Amino acid sequence: MNRLTKNQIKKIRNFALKYYKTLDETHGIEHANRTVKLAEYLAKKEGANLQIVRSGALLHQFHNGRIVEKFLRRLKINKEIIKALVHCAECSWSKILHKGAKTLEAKVVYDADKLQVVGPFGIIREISCNVGPRNLKFRKALRRARMIEQKVIATLQTKTAKNLAKKPHQFILKFWKIFDKWDKVKL
Repeated sequence: MNRLTKNQIKKIRNFALKYYKTLDETHGIEHANRTVKLAEYLAKKEGANLQIVRSGALLHQFHNGRIVEKFLRRLKINKEIIKALVHCAECSWSKILHKGAKTLEAKVVYDADKLQVVGPFGIIREISCNVGPRNLKFRKALRRARMIEQKVIATLQTKTAKNLAKKPHQFILKFWKIFDKWDKVKL
């Protein structure tokens, strides 16, 4: 597989960050940067192609492979690289995952995104998103955040991500146990 040029990488980054600026606070530039950092860490541990993972992590929030592919073709990127990056974008969307990530790079990008809904950080982020941009009522926002974290734990793709998620997930299970107890208090 050929490599991306510095200019192509810069254009991918600019294209992605322009899009992230239009998204809600829980899916904005901070999320993009955190996804890239987590993806780099996972890629190093799992032996994935760092260049594909970095760019795939930046493009993951598009979810739509056609948009990503059209943009990458304009940059005259190698077809293999386009295919790999499109796969990363498509697989990071949970509704598409049932088809399964076929590459290690797509698995890494998926995990880097999904680790952000695990544990204390993830629950706060997910509830904030549910109440804010998704405009859910508080109780529904709580139920959805709880359900999403459970689904994410079950769908993590790499050994490294599964190991990273264990302690935060155990903590959140204890959190929900305490929450449920206090929620049922009758005064």
